[in-house]
Amino acid sequence: MQYSSSDSSRTPSIKGKGFWTAGRIVLSLIGVALISALGLSSCNSTEKGNNNGSTGVATSSSPANPTSPRSNPPAPNNPPPAAFVSLSQEVRDTKVETLEGGSLKLSDYANKVIIVNIWATWCGPCRLEMPELVKMNTEYQSRGLVVLGLATKYNEHNDPEHVKEFVRSQKVTYKIIWDDGSLAAPLFDAVRAQSVIPQSFVISRDGRIVKHFQGFNPLSTPQLMRAAVEEALNDKGKA
Repeated sequence: MQYSSSDSSRTPSIKGKGFWTAGRIVLSLIGVALISALGLSSCNSTEKGNNNGSTGVATSSSPANPTSPRSNPPAPNNPPPAAFVSLSQEVRDTKVETLEGGSLKLSDYANKVIIVNIWATWCGPCRLEMPELVKMNTEYQSRGLVVLGLATKYNEHNDPEHVKEFVRSQKVTYKIIWDDGSLAAPLFDAVRAQSVIPQSFVISRDGRIVKHFQGFNPLSTPQLMRAAVEEALNDKGKA
């Protein structure tokens, strides 16, 4: 998003006074703070990957240890293209643990549309996105949508109890995968993603990644993700 400066031809001149009054300085600082807050869209993960499939929002990244933040330059403000990457049967049949001690495979949800959301408890944009995923899980479940959160052991210092408590506090209603990288790594590799979170993958009934979201923008990501889910659910020919 570009922010244009005021048109100088329409700004009345005030003789004897400088432009940068105390009030204008305060308003400018507030504006910068708001822009920075909206730009906080992703955090670094320890997962490997390259740059592809970004939501196109400006990013501010934090490493797995959130006490040492650093910033990345903003990405171009364009929506992500559809990925249309077919996942191999081996990936779909990979058995992973759930946070509650069970197991699942993506192939368990044959003929379902799946959102896999990779996140971490210390990631601010991930926390902002969770309520939207809860809403989608509730609204679209009867039509065949399955939402799966994926927390990695290495991002959470192998502390499942902390993650369970966090999930309860956030009132998350969808299943959480407790992954050692067995599923996260091939998903990242499939779209050559950056090592940031959150990342969401909309997977069609026949196992194709039809949309990939990198980072979270509260002004655009929910609408784009809903559109991708609607399109995948309406694709009856793939059922």
